[in-house]
Amino acid sequence: MLIDLRISNLAIIEHSEIQCGPGLNVLTGETGAGKSILINALGLLIGERAASDRVGGSNAAAKGDTPNGTGANGTSNGNTPAAKATPARALVEGEFDLTYAPAAEAYLSEQEFTVDDHQLVIAREISADGRNRVRLNGRLATASTLRELGSLLIDIHGQHEHQMLLNADTHLGFLDAFGDTAHTTLRTTTREKYLKWREAQRRLDELSGNEQQRAQRLDMLQFQADEIDAAAPQPDEDTQLVDERLRLMNAEKLRAAASLCRDALLGQDEPGALTLLQQALKAAKEIHAFDGSVAEWAEELQSAIYQIEDAASEARSYADLMEADPLRLEEVEARLHRLNRLKRKYGDSLERVIAYRAEIEEELQRLNLSDTELGGLREAAERQRGDFLKAAQQLSQARQQLAGKFAESVVGHLQTLAMERARFQVHFEPDETGTADGTDRVEFLFSANPGQPLRPLARIASGGEISRVMLALRSVLGTHQNDGQATLSRTPIIVFDEIDVGIGGVTAEAVGEKMQELAHHFQVFCVTHLPQIARRADRHYCVTKETDEAQTRVTVTLLEDKSRVRELARMMGSESDATLRHARELLKR
Repeated sequence: MLIDLRISNLAIIEHSEIQCGPGLNVLTGETGAGKSILINALGLLIGERAASDRVGGSNAAAKGDTPNGTGANGTSNGNTPAAKATPARALVEGEFDLTYAPAAEAYLSEQEFTVDDHQLVIAREISADGRNRVRLNGRLATASTLRELGSLLIDIHGQHEHQMLLNADTHLGFLDAFGDTAHTTLRTTTREKYLKWREAQRRLDELSGNEQQRAQRLDMLQFQADEIDAAAPQPDEDTQLVDERLRLMNAEKLRAAASLCRDALLGQDEPGALTLLQQALKAAKEIHAFDGSVAEWAEELQSAIYQIEDAASEARSYADLMEADPLRLEEVEARLHRLNRLKRKYGDSLERVIAYRAEIEEELQRLNLSDTELGGLREAAERQRGDFLKAAQQLSQARQQLAGKFAESVVGHLQTLAMERARFQVHFEPDETGTADGTDRVEFLFSANPGQPLRPLARIASGGEISRVMLALRSVLGTHQNDGQATLSRTPIIVFDEIDVGIGGVTAEAVGEKMQELAHHFQVFCVTHLPQIARRADRHYCVTKETDEAQTRVTVTLLEDKSRVRELARMMGSESDATLRHARELLKR
């Protein structure tokens, strides 16, 4: 259940907070008052596209202007550079109680979001520069996560969905949604087998397609493999060769420096560091004969002598081994050139070249499959296709059994919506190609009056009729019986955005009654222009727009008692005494 909706700086809504309740929540107001903005706000909370031009004041913010022709820092907009303005932002926050939304809470748990006491706060921030942020209980989330979560929370129905109902491609989804757990399992099995078949067919097509292209690809890959194998690069080899080249190019300098180091340690024409340390140690031992406290630093001198001897030995060996080797330098240069050529062609590092060689090997093995192996793939693809068609046939049989109950239930709801003689049927056509949904094409046929033949919805339904068909479908899918158990839709919140277009009178009363019935099972939000629907609200909000010379503001007010009577009277066309009395009578029914 949506507990609280907070909107800031969205379109012409500067700030609004709506405290929602269970049951039927109705929004009314003049055309253009801003009701659609509230529905847009709910859409943002379930991951619908965020348009930056819906941010209030975004144009002025983008230009860095303020009303008096000064910049954001209050300085003149002449030649003085203005500070970069912060883009305007809109914020929509929704606080939800997930007690009756176990699927949504389970999804949040899977995504490792913390939910305490079934409470969830969704925050969507939109900037005028096109950026937007999503937070779930204060933690950043992706737009795709929000869309997935939103599909488990709120179901929005509006005029666009009526257009969807006129598209026969959507009808199969309505029928399948009526199915029970066993039906869902059949759909899942069919989809899985279809995907396996298509993957097997894709591999077969890839390997047995254009033989000329396959042969050309084989030649190219084999050439690349041979080139890499001939060079036989080793990990980090180029780095080691660069170091060796540097040593070879400076061999004489390095030899001279090592000799100097050796002479400084061992001495040449005069005592070296080792001789001086030995003299120091001798003196320390003489002191130690009379004062044992010098034992520690005497030992340190002895240790230093050992280290100097080792270092001198290393320096001598380095100097003896280091010599100019032009032939080796040429070999190193040639090897580096060869390795760099490989890197330019196959990767930016030797590690990537080696990895690419492994990739080549895998593709070569696939392309070199024998005719026998190709035959095996063909058999596998045929077997997978057979498995898919078998599952699809079982699903089709289940759908045809389900269709009768579904149509009967839809007709039952249509009869309560002042369409007592309406007929509704699910028509099946085979789909020879098959899809992940099976091998059925489904279209709803409808007749509103006796004597009229059943025809596709798109060809005969009026605006008022299509509104009632949609409400009937939503009622059918909202709560129905499977194996004797009530099955609720997985979305606990339903939004109807002006789906009452084209109806009135007795029909409007029937639609209002149906919405009130739905509100016993769900939290329902409804934008309406009909007093027959508004009178049934558990909470009635009025959206008003106020405009002055500077700006336009939208206000959302929870109506009670007299204010609600006046709003119903306005919806009926006047606020005369007679209309006000009629409004009061409506509320008492």
